[in-house]
Amino acid sequence: MGIGRILLTLPFIVACQSAVPDTTPAPEARVSPGYDLTLPVSEIMHLIVEPAAEVPWESAGEVVTAEATIDKSPTDEAGWHRVEAAGAMIVEAGNLLLLPGRDNGREDWRLFVQSMSARGHEVMQAALARDKEALFQAGADLYSACVACHQVYVIPQAEAAARAPAGT
Repeated sequence: MGIGRILLTLPFIVACQSAVPDTTPAPEARVSPGYDLTLPVSEIMHLIVEPAAEVPWESAGEVVTAEATIDKSPTDEAGWHRVEAAGAMIVEAGNLLLLPGRDNGREDWRLFVQSMSARGHEVMQAALARDKEALFQAGADLYSACVACHQVYVIPQAEAAARAPAGT
């Protein structure tokens, strides 16, 4: 294509581009507090946090059998990336759990969620460093953070439900 054709085509390209409407939301629309909070916290835990937490738990430590010791650590880049992504999901799930309307106004909830997110960062850092021992510790710390929260928010609710008369 010669330079003359390029110069003749250029005005048509510019004209077509200017005819396309700008669909970028205005800054105030991007910051809108219109969050969709229809997914309950229990579902965020079940569908996002739990599967993400299982990744570092299943990717660290060793299994000792009569025949051999099996290292559960990732063995390739894809495995380490999977652990890093799971850590990121844990961090971002923390943000979901702190959205207005989900934080329930209790300071202990905020502290539990922040602890969970911090453990997600530890998982990510261990994965980025390809550090098996750090991943094992991050997984243990994440487990401890989960158990601490569940002792306040999950176990008492389950016990109350078990004590409730049938049909209530």
